[in-house]
Amino acid sequence: MSSIADALLAGDPSLFVGDTARRSLGWLDHVDRYLGEWLDRLAAELPHHYERVLLLGMGGSSSPARFYAEERPGAAIAVLDTSNPDTVAATDFSSAIVIASSKSGSTVETQTLLAHALAHGARERDVVVITDPGTSLDEWGRSVGAHVVHGDPATGGRYSALSPFGLVPALYCGWTPDELRTVHRPLDRARVEELLARAESDRFATEDGTGTFGLHGDPATSGGALWLEQLVAESTGKEGRGYVPLVEGDGEPYRVAEMLDDQVLTALLARRLGVDPFDQPNVESAKRAVFRLLAVGADDPQDGGDDPRRVLATPARLRTLQVYGPLEMAEAVAPLREAVERAYGPTTANLGPRYLHSTGQLHKGGPSCAAVQVIVRPRSTPQRIQGRHYSFHDLHRAQARADLLAMREAGRPVAVVDVDDLDEARVLLGAE
Repeated sequence: MSSIADALLAGDPSLFVGDTARRSLGWLDHVDRYLGEWLDRLAAELPHHYERVLLLGMGGSSSPARFYAEERPGAAIAVLDTSNPDTVAATDFSSAIVIASSKSGSTVETQTLLAHALAHGARERDVVVITDPGTSLDEWGRSVGAHVVHGDPATGGRYSALSPFGLVPALYCGWTPDELRTVHRPLDRARVEELLARAESDRFATEDGTGTFGLHGDPATSGGALWLEQLVAESTGKEGRGYVPLVEGDGEPYRVAEMLDDQVLTALLARRLGVDPFDQPNVESAKRAVFRLLAVGADDPQDGGDDPRRVLATPARLRTLQVYGPLEMAEAVAPLREAVERAYGPTTANLGPRYLHSTGQLHKGGPSCAAVQVIVRPRSTPQRIQGRHYSFHDLHRAQARADLLAMREAGRPVAVVDVDDLDEARVLLGAE
């Protein structure tokens, strides 16, 4: 066990299957790299001429911000991890610091939200860009005089909570550099050995390559649970295997002090399964399909065909509800998930397209899964996005449609219901 701990501390990529680890272990050094003088300089340089902060990002570029904000009640940061047209239409982008966060620089939600923000009150000098060096977003930010902070190219998005993708939002949430240094401590051998023992314990035993990872919070409403759900689902859910993050009731709130430990534990769980912790092949395929659909026009997502009750009753390790509605609907997702779970069995649920950057990998690449897309009809009027030939209505619909096609291609049963609210969905799903 000590030899494995030593190898992990040394950043030995041979611990993990595949070749992705060779360029994905930078996160092991983030405490030393970012929590020293670099963080003090960053805190002094970031613009603070507005109290309101809007973060535009998805997945690992946004969930750390929700997590850090959760421990700072009243934090003046709003996270827009959506393309929902009603949420976008209701957002005031003026008189606010706008954080555009994307590792690749090409995340469609971040790009379109930034274009919309600049056309609706935001100013270029009010933008803080977080992206890897050399991306198109990096080039844009430097060309217009935005404040640009580079991420770590040797770290994937979901392992970036202790990098600029987490630390910049943390500062805007009210964390001080000294507080962040107190909660984030470097790894040592004893700590890694304890995490290795946890990863190899009976708690994480699997059957046919499938295990469960209990969450004591609902990812639809809890920033900590959302961050951890993505970390586990996207790292382990592939090749027909995976640990399924399931809500197992309330418990102690998640703490950002546990972030690094959770990253280590998750990587070791993927190692136990024999899968690559650092790739997400099914996520990338669904993303590419979105652009194809936007180019030709997405078909009506209600052509799902399959009966939703029959889909939910399908023998499968997991059911999932993919709710394409505004962010304000998050509170209503949890009771819908609970009702479906009581009626049919273990179920995950979250808002689309947010889940595409999280459990979307597990849905298509992990253990058997049956899905229902719940499309909530937008109430806002379509408006073309600045510099694009499509609206957020088009984008939101294309993202749902692309994942429906990707689920079918992966051999997963999927149905679609088109509703005005989640009460209507509950009736259609037989979960009253």
